[in-house]
Amino acid sequence: MSSKNIRKMVTTAILIALTVVFQLMRPMLGGAGNPVSTYIIGSLVNLCLIIAACVMGMWSGLAVAIITPIIAMWQGQAVLIMVPWIMAGNAALVVCFVLFGKNGEGKTSKDWIRFMAVGVIAALIKYVIITLGTTFMMSSTQGKQFSVAIGLAASKQIQQVVTAIVGTFIAKLVILALPASIKEF
Repeated sequence: MSSKNIRKMVTTAILIALTVVFQLMRPMLGGAGNPVSTYIIGSLVNLCLIIAACVMGMWSGLAVAIITPIIAMWQGQAVLIMVPWIMAGNAALVVCFVLFGKNGEGKTSKDWIRFMAVGVIAALIKYVIITLGTTFMMSSTQGKQFSVAIGLAASKQIQQVVTAIVGTFIAKLVILALPASIKEF
């Protein structure tokens, strides 16, 4: 295995560990019911997803996207039936940034606008996926009509858009501040 691949795996592992640490901060921020903790931790998790995607690439981003919902489930923040939907939403976010984020390195206003536009579109796609998952879960497990369930799910998952956009903004700042040696992958 080349040193480049080893560095990529180690950096991915560090991003996963950092994401786990962020998720473990929930009790310090008021616990699961506190919306402040949801917005802060959600933004930090999205930050890690975006950095993994833009700096390390598709496989690194997907590794973080798949592992984070499992950690959330272990912590009691996600139910098993929703984990695949959260994984799919995270994966969609990662794919959008890998395909259209252009590594997030440009410093011009045009680069910022492009990166933020990708972030907004990716956030909306993630939102739709997780909202559909929540809707199907509510319809199947709680017996709610689809039209009622989708309204409830849509309002319940709006924080997905906010946290992904905040994560995008912070990720752009972090990517610009990273040393070139990290971006050589």
